[in-house]
Amino acid sequence: MNAAAARSRFRHLARAAILAVGLALPIAACSAPGPRDGLAAADKVEPFNRRMLDGNKRMDTYLVRPVSRAYGAATPDLVKLLLTNGLSHLSLTGDLANHILQANVDGTLKTLGRLTLNTVMGAGVLDPATEMGLPRSQTDFGLTLASYGVPEGTYLVLPLIGPTTARDAAGFAVDRMFRPTTYLGMVSGADGLAPGLTAVNIVNQRDQNFDLIDEVLYGSEDSYITLRSVYLQRRRSQVAGEGSTETLPDIFDDEEDN
Repeated sequence: MNAAAARSRFRHLARAAILAVGLALPIAACSAPGPRDGLAAADKVEPFNRRMLDGNKRMDTYLVRPVSRAYGAATPDLVKLLLTNGLSHLSLTGDLANHILQANVDGTLKTLGRLTLNTVMGAGVLDPATEMGLPRSQTDFGLTLASYGVPEGTYLVLPLIGPTTARDAAGFAVDRMFRPTTYLGMVSGADGLAPGLTAVNIVNQRDQNFDLIDEVLYGSEDSYITLRSVYLQRRRSQVAGEGSTETLPDIFDDEEDN
Protein backbone atom coordinates (compact mmCIF):
# COMPACT_ATOMS: atom_id res chain seq x y z
CA MET A 1 0.00 0.00 0.00
CA ASN A 2 1.53 3.33 -1.05
CA ALA A 3 1.56 6.50 1.03
CA ALA A 4 -1.32 8.13 -0.87
CA ALA A 5 -3.54 5.10 -0.36
CA ALA A 6 -2.62 4.97 3.33
CA ARG A 7 -3.51 8.65 3.78
CA SER A 8 -6.82 8.11 1.99
CA ARG A 9 -7.65 5.17 4.20
CA PHE A 10 -6.72 7.16 7.30
CA ARG A 11 -9.09 9.95 6.25
CA HIS A 12 -11.93 7.47 5.79
CA LEU A 13 -11.24 6.00 9.25
CA ALA A 14 -11.14 9.47 10.78
CA ARG A 15 -14.46 10.38 9.16
CA ALA A 16 -15.99 7.17 10.50
CA ALA A 17 -14.79 8.01 14.01
CA ILE A 18 -16.18 11.54 13.84
CA LEU A 19 -19.48 10.24 12.46
CA ALA A 20 -19.73 7.67 15.25
CA VAL A 21 -19.24 10.37 17.87
CA GLY A 22 -21.64 12.71 16.09
CA LEU A 23 -24.37 10.08 16.00
CA ALA A 24 -23.90 8.69 19.49
CA LEU A 25 -23.53 11.86 21.53
CA PRO A 26 -27.03 13.21 20.75
CA ILE A 27 -28.42 9.85 21.84
CA ALA A 28 -26.45 10.14 25.06
CA ALA A 29 -27.66 13.68 25.71
CA CYS A 30 -31.31 12.86 25.09
CA SER A 31 -31.54 9.57 26.96
CA ALA A 32 -29.29 10.03 29.97
CA PRO A 33 -30.98 8.88 33.21
CA GLY A 34 -31.57 11.38 35.98
CA PRO A 35 -29.66 11.21 39.25
CA ARG A 36 -32.36 9.14 41.00
CA ASP A 37 -32.87 6.70 38.16
CA GLY A 38 -31.83 3.09 38.68
CA LEU A 39 -30.13 0.63 36.37
CA ALA A 40 -33.36 -0.36 34.62
CA ALA A 41 -34.14 3.29 33.89
CA ALA A 42 -30.89 3.54 31.91
CA ASP A 43 -32.10 0.76 29.59
CA LYS A 44 -34.34 2.47 27.03
CA VAL A 45 -34.29 -0.28 24.40
CA GLU A 46 -34.48 -3.52 26.39
CA PRO A 47 -36.27 -5.62 23.73
CA PHE A 48 -33.56 -4.77 21.17
CA ASN A 49 -30.82 -5.38 23.72
CA ARG A 50 -32.18 -8.78 24.68
CA ARG A 51 -32.20 -9.88 21.03
CA MET A 52 -28.62 -8.72 20.64
CA LEU A 53 -27.55 -10.59 23.79
CA ASP A 54 -29.21 -13.76 22.52
CA GLY A 55 -27.22 -13.46 19.29
CA ASN A 56 -23.97 -12.82 21.14
CA LYS A 57 -24.60 -15.79 23.44
CA ARG A 58 -25.14 -18.06 20.44
CA MET A 59 -21.84 -16.84 19.00
CA ASP A 60 -20.17 -17.60 22.31
CA THR A 61 -21.80 -21.01 22.64
CA TYR A 62 -20.94 -22.27 19.16
CA LEU A 63 -17.70 -20.44 18.38
CA VAL A 64 -15.88 -18.41 21.02
CA ARG A 65 -16.35 -20.78 23.98
CA PRO A 66 -15.21 -24.01 22.25
CA VAL A 67 -12.28 -22.28 20.54
CA SER A 68 -11.14 -20.71 23.81
CA ARG A 69 -11.45 -24.06 25.60
CA ALA A 70 -9.24 -25.70 22.97
CA TYR A 71 -6.80 -22.79 23.14
CA GLY A 72 -6.65 -23.04 26.93
CA ALA A 73 -5.96 -26.75 26.85
CA ALA A 74 -3.32 -26.62 24.11
CA THR A 75 -1.38 -23.43 24.96
CA PRO A 76 1.39 -23.44 27.59
CA ASP A 77 0.92 -21.02 30.47
CA LEU A 78 4.10 -19.13 29.56
CA VAL A 79 2.84 -18.49 26.04
CA LYS A 80 -0.48 -17.25 27.43
CA LEU A 81 1.34 -14.89 29.79
CA LEU A 82 3.55 -13.43 27.06
CA LEU A 83 0.56 -13.06 24.73
CA THR A 84 -1.51 -11.33 27.40
CA ASN A 85 1.35 -8.96 28.19
CA GLY A 86 1.89 -8.20 24.51
CA LEU A 87 -1.76 -7.44 23.85
CA SER A 88 -1.92 -5.21 26.92
CA HIS A 89 1.25 -3.42 25.84
CA LEU A 90 -0.28 -2.56 22.47
CA SER A 91 -3.09 -0.75 24.29
CA LEU A 92 -0.83 1.55 26.29
CA THR A 93 -0.80 4.19 23.56
CA GLY A 94 -4.57 4.44 23.97
CA ASP A 95 -4.24 4.74 27.74
CA LEU A 96 -1.62 7.46 27.28
CA ALA A 97 -3.69 9.47 24.79
CA ASN A 98 -6.79 9.33 26.98
CA HIS A 99 -4.94 10.28 30.16
CA ILE A 100 -3.59 13.33 28.30
CA LEU A 101 -7.08 14.24 27.07
CA GLN A 102 -8.41 13.84 30.62
CA ALA A 103 -5.64 16.14 31.93
CA ASN A 104 -4.65 13.31 34.26
CA VAL A 105 -1.01 14.15 34.95
CA ASP A 106 -0.40 11.22 37.28
CA GLY A 107 -1.94 8.71 34.87
CA THR A 108 -0.04 10.22 31.94
CA LEU A 109 3.36 10.02 33.65
CA LYS A 110 2.78 6.49 34.97
CA THR A 111 1.58 5.20 31.61
CA LEU A 112 4.49 6.85 29.81
CA GLY A 113 6.88 5.23 32.28
CA ARG A 114 5.18 1.86 31.86
CA LEU A 115 5.26 2.11 28.08
CA THR A 116 8.96 3.00 28.11
CA LEU A 117 10.03 0.33 30.59
CA ASN A 118 8.07 -2.49 29.03
CA THR A 119 9.25 -1.54 25.53
CA VAL A 120 12.94 -1.18 26.40
CA MET A 121 13.32 -3.79 29.13
CA GLY A 122 10.44 -6.13 28.35
CA ALA A 123 10.41 -6.15 24.54
CA GLY A 124 6.66 -5.58 24.75
CA VAL A 125 5.93 -9.06 26.14
CA LEU A 126 7.42 -8.89 29.63
CA ASP A 127 6.14 -6.64 32.42
CA PRO A 128 9.01 -5.19 34.45
CA ALA A 129 7.00 -2.00 34.99
CA THR A 130 4.55 -3.70 37.35
CA GLU A 131 7.44 -5.13 39.37
CA MET A 132 8.84 -1.58 39.60
CA GLY A 133 5.59 -0.11 40.93
CA LEU A 134 3.93 1.00 37.67
CA PRO A 135 0.86 -1.19 37.14
CA ARG A 136 -1.38 -0.42 34.21
CA SER A 137 -3.76 2.53 34.63
CA GLN A 138 -6.35 1.49 32.07
CA THR A 139 -8.69 4.04 30.57
CA ASP A 140 -10.53 4.72 27.33
CA PHE A 141 -12.30 7.43 25.35
CA GLY A 142 -15.64 6.65 26.97
CA LEU A 143 -14.11 7.69 30.29
CA THR A 144 -12.58 10.71 28.57
CA LEU A 145 -16.04 11.78 27.38
CA ALA A 146 -17.37 11.27 30.90
CA SER A 147 -14.62 13.53 32.28
CA TYR A 148 -15.97 16.31 30.04
CA GLY A 149 -19.49 15.83 31.37
CA VAL A 150 -20.98 13.78 28.52
CA PRO A 151 -23.81 11.67 30.00
CA GLU A 152 -23.71 7.91 29.59
CA GLY A 153 -26.91 7.67 27.54
CA THR A 154 -28.95 4.55 27.15
CA TYR A 155 -27.60 1.10 27.93
CA LEU A 156 -26.94 -0.91 24.78
CA VAL A 157 -26.01 -4.45 23.81
CA LEU A 158 -24.41 -4.45 20.38
CA PRO A 159 -23.48 -7.32 18.05
CA LEU A 160 -19.89 -8.46 18.65
CA ILE A 161 -19.28 -5.57 21.09
CA GLY A 162 -21.60 -6.71 23.87
CA PRO A 163 -22.71 -4.47 26.78
CA THR A 164 -22.01 -0.77 26.45
CA THR A 165 -23.70 2.64 26.61
CA ALA A 166 -24.27 5.30 23.97
CA ARG A 167 -21.30 7.24 25.30
CA ASP A 168 -18.97 4.24 25.38
CA ALA A 169 -20.07 3.11 21.92
CA ALA A 170 -19.00 6.51 20.60
CA GLY A 171 -15.63 5.98 22.23
CA PHE A 172 -14.85 2.70 20.47
CA ALA A 173 -14.15 4.32 17.11
CA VAL A 174 -11.87 6.92 18.66
CA ASP A 175 -9.98 4.35 20.74
CA ARG A 176 -9.25 2.42 17.56
CA MET A 177 -7.50 5.51 16.22
CA PHE A 178 -5.09 5.36 19.18
CA ARG A 179 -3.98 1.79 18.50
CA PRO A 180 -0.66 1.28 16.69
CA THR A 181 -1.87 -1.75 14.76
CA THR A 182 -4.39 0.45 12.95
CA TYR A 183 -1.51 2.28 11.30
CA LEU A 184 0.82 -0.70 11.00
CA GLY A 185 -1.84 -2.43 8.94
CA MET A 186 -2.23 0.63 6.71
CA VAL A 187 1.47 1.13 6.10
CA SER A 188 2.42 -2.52 5.69
CA GLY A 189 -0.63 -3.51 3.68
CA ALA A 190 -1.36 -6.25 6.24
CA ASP A 191 -5.08 -5.54 6.33
CA GLY A 192 -5.73 -8.59 8.49
CA LEU A 193 -3.35 -7.53 11.28
CA ALA A 194 -5.83 -5.68 13.48
CA PRO A 195 -8.72 -8.15 12.99
CA GLY A 196 -6.33 -11.04 13.61
CA LEU A 197 -5.11 -9.56 16.89
CA THR A 198 -8.71 -8.83 17.84
CA ALA A 199 -9.64 -12.48 17.32
CA VAL A 200 -6.63 -13.64 19.34
CA ASN A 201 -7.52 -11.24 22.14
CA ILE A 202 -11.13 -12.41 22.25
CA VAL A 203 -10.07 -16.04 22.60
CA ASN A 204 -7.38 -15.21 25.17
CA GLN A 205 -9.74 -13.08 27.27
CA ARG A 206 -12.43 -15.77 27.14
CA ASP A 207 -9.93 -18.37 28.33
CA GLN A 208 -8.62 -16.16 31.14
CA ASN A 209 -12.13 -15.53 32.49
CA PHE A 210 -13.75 -18.81 31.48
CA ASP A 211 -15.58 -19.67 34.71
CA LEU A 212 -16.68 -16.09 35.43
CA ILE A 213 -18.12 -15.60 31.96
CA ASP A 214 -19.86 -18.97 32.07
CA GLU A 215 -21.40 -18.03 35.41
CA VAL A 216 -22.72 -14.71 34.11
CA LEU A 217 -23.95 -15.94 30.73
CA TYR A 218 -25.19 -19.42 31.58
CA GLY A 219 -25.45 -19.70 35.37
CA SER A 220 -27.64 -16.66 36.06
CA GLU A 221 -31.41 -16.89 36.33
CA ASP A 222 -31.59 -13.93 33.94
CA SER A 223 -28.20 -13.34 32.33
CA TYR A 224 -29.43 -10.12 30.74
CA ILE A 225 -30.25 -8.47 34.09
CA THR A 226 -27.04 -9.79 35.65
CA LEU A 227 -24.84 -8.50 32.83
CA ARG A 228 -26.57 -5.12 32.75
CA SER A 229 -26.20 -4.69 36.51
CA VAL A 230 -22.54 -5.70 36.58
CA TYR A 231 -21.60 -3.58 33.57
CA LEU A 232 -23.37 -0.37 34.59
CA GLN A 233 -22.29 -0.50 38.23
CA ARG A 234 -18.68 -1.22 37.29
CA ARG A 235 -18.65 1.46 34.61
CA ARG A 236 -20.17 4.10 36.88
CA SER A 237 -17.61 3.22 39.52
CA GLN A 238 -14.84 3.80 36.97
CA VAL A 239 -16.32 7.16 35.97
CA ALA A 240 -16.46 8.17 39.64
CA GLY A 241 -12.81 7.17 40.03
CA GLU A 242 -13.62 4.41 42.49
CA GLY A 243 -11.95 1.02 42.50
CA SER A 244 -9.99 -0.57 39.69
CA THR A 245 -10.00 0.74 36.15
CA GLU A 246 -9.72 -2.80 34.82
CA THR A 247 -12.64 -3.51 32.51
CA LEU A 248 -15.02 -6.42 32.58
CA PRO A 249 -13.83 -9.50 30.77
CA ASP A 250 -14.96 -8.63 27.26
CA ILE A 251 -16.23 -11.61 25.36
CA PHE A 252 -17.12 -9.87 22.15
CA ASP A 253 -14.68 -6.97 21.78
CA ASP A 254 -11.05 -5.92 22.06
CA GLU A 255 -10.79 -3.69 25.17
CA GLU A 256 -7.17 -4.54 25.70
CA ASP A 257 -5.76 -5.49 22.44
CA ASN A 258 -4.46 -3.94 19.32
